[in-house]
Amino acid sequence: MTQLPTRQFHVIVLRHLMGYETKHIARFMGLDVRTVDYHGRKGKERLRVQLGLPSNASRTKNKKGARQ
Repeated sequence: MTQLPTRQFHVIVLRHLMGYETKHIARFMGLDVRTVDYHGRKGKERLRVQLGLPSNASRTKNKKGARQ
């Protein structure tokens, strides 16, 4: 997590570790709610890649394939 860009790090920590809502994070950081969502998505994606986890698309394909 420490390798994330500053804004992405703060959004991930505030949202997922501290449990703050997006609107509170936006107010605290002086950003628009949509910008907070963007940094949250990008931060989660960077963490997924760093941890070597499959993408959502891969998981969706695997789930669909398992049902058939």
